[in-house]
Amino acid sequence: MHPAVRSTLVAIAMMASSVGTAPLTAQRASRAAKVDPCSLLSVADVKRITGKTNYDPADRGDPGDGIGGGDPCTYSHLGRGAADPAPPTVSVIAIAPNQRGRYFDWYKKQNARAGCTREPIPGLGLDAFAETCARAPELPVYLRGGTYDVVVGVEVKPVGSPAQAKAVAIALAKAAAPKIK
Repeated sequence: MHPAVRSTLVAIAMMASSVGTAPLTAQRASRAAKVDPCSLLSVADVKRITGKTNYDPADRGDPGDGIGGGDPCTYSHLGRGAADPAPPTVSVIAIAPNQRGRYFDWYKKQNARAGCTREPIPGLGLDAFAETCARAPELPVYLRGGTYDVVVGVEVKPVGSPAQAKAVAIALAKAAAPKIK
């Protein structure tokens, strides 16, 4: 075979082998950016911070079922009456960026809903904030990581007051923060 023909065939083969790999590379990057939200808080962390010991193992929800298309993890226990009351439900949602950008950036630009206040959380980065809503069942803390965003929330009623729930949510967020990339 003539060297020029062989060079052309090699170049064509190389180009053909690279066609279609860009979407695969993007898919791999997307999968790599995803994180198991249950890896951000252990059941031991949740028990220690809430002061409740009757949590079931973490429930890894379906990918994409959390807010912003994020991947959820829930720590809860149904309880069995007065002898075994249900502890506050704790949720962690890891949100990878999508074609529209980052959920955290979009949400932070939105006005707080009526009856809600947002306040920065010192020690969790410049962008972290808690959102307290007068009638909301959960109190979330929003964190912006380097490659993905995280929302950590705690159910208000079993904790007591919104102020008590905020303290618990902040402590949970601080426990998760070192693991957020």
